[in-house]
Amino acid sequence: MKDLRDREVNDTVRKHILLGDCYILNPDSHYDFRSTISGHYKIHPEEVHIVGSGQLGFSIADGKRYRPFSIKSDIDVAIVSSDLFDRVWTTVVRYDGQGADWRENKSMFRKYLMNGWIRPDALPQAESFSLTREWWQFFQKLSSETQNGRFKVSGGLYRTNEFLELYQERSVRSCKAALELTR
Repeated sequence: MKDLRDREVNDTVRKHILLGDCYILNPDSHYDFRSTISGHYKIHPEEVHIVGSGQLGFSIADGKRYRPFSIKSDIDVAIVSSDLFDRVWTTVVRYDGQGADWRENKSMFRKYLMNGWIRPDALPQAESFSLTREWWQFFQKLSSETQNGRFKVSGGLYRTNEFLELYQERSVRSCKAALELTR
């Protein structure tokens, strides 16, 4: 609570979410987990972050604030790679340019794209769009591996660290505001 009260919001995000120790995994497991994801996507392990309650030990999301990580929790992963982001985005643009019908997720895709990230559940869900299926299969495989404690693992893709920080800052700012109200 001291850091939440005394530090700037972006500094709190960096210290506790992006650079801090991971709650759910010990340092060796944390490295192996990041390395597995980075190897799959051919990116650097520094581009893989555990966020949310798996990182902090509790949630900071509105509606779940300060709920402890539990057996029912999932491990949220933020992949930060402009190269991977641009490859996925280009694939979506090409798919859309072929006249594909995916209006069930298109507005959600655009909403998150405007905030610098791609949510896999906003990608086209059609069988012909293999990228979505491949994304879910990889994260389902991660979820079933015993070293992860069989927690559901979900991943989002950010174009830059700045976009990830901005997204995380919203929740931290909300926590800070709630703390101010209790003074």
